Amino acid sequence: MPEQEEQDREINVDDVPTEGAGVVNEAQTEKETPIEQIRQLKVRLEALEKELAEEREKATDYMNRAMRVQADASNMRKRLQQDFARAMQDALKSVVYEQLAVLDSFDRAFATLPAEFQHFSWVEGVSMIQSQLYSILYRVGVRPIEAVGKKFNPIEHEAVAFEETRDQPEDTVTAELQRGYKLQDQVLRPALVKIARAPQAATAGAAGNEANQTQT
Repeated sequence: MPEQEEQDREINVDDVPTEGAGVVNEAQTEKETPIEQIRQLKVRLEALEKELAEEREKATDYMNRAMRVQADASNMRKRLQQDFARAMQDALKSVVYEQLAVLDSFDRAFATLPAEFQHFSWVEGVSMIQSQLYSILYRVGVRPIEAVGKKFNPIEHEAVAFEETRDQPEDTVTAELQRGYKLQDQVLRPALVKIARAPQAATAGAAGNEANQTQT
């Protein structure tokens, strides 16, 4: 028995676990666990921020595309409206231009009408038809071009004859041979006119006098 007790005393103390060591290990594990959690949360947060940045970039790209599509649609709508308005304007010009011949026929008829026929009722009826036609054209923007007494304008007037006269300044419209018309401030048909021109004899004489004065 004494020998057994002696062997028991020789047992290494390091082989026996102590309660203090277990407490230290648990405390260290508990200390490391929040740090690891924080690190993982930080990694996860960085990943979420990256994903958010990518989604924000995608959203911006989608918004830019949508704005471009909207702008293209708006431009297309404007072009279609302009093309439609231009087509309507061309169609209106074509229709109105054909009616000008009717107005010309009325003007020639009344210009050659004998005075003794002017009091007849049928003449008044024809005059009313002329007025109705002109009123319709007036409502769509047709206006006659002023000619007689105006200075010659190559845009609104077409000179087909000359009149030598000293009574009016040169290039003044002295007569209107065919009335011209505008459609909404655009010349639909220029007026055929006669314009004033200085007499040739007077011009030649003035040139001769000027030459004589130069020689003197």
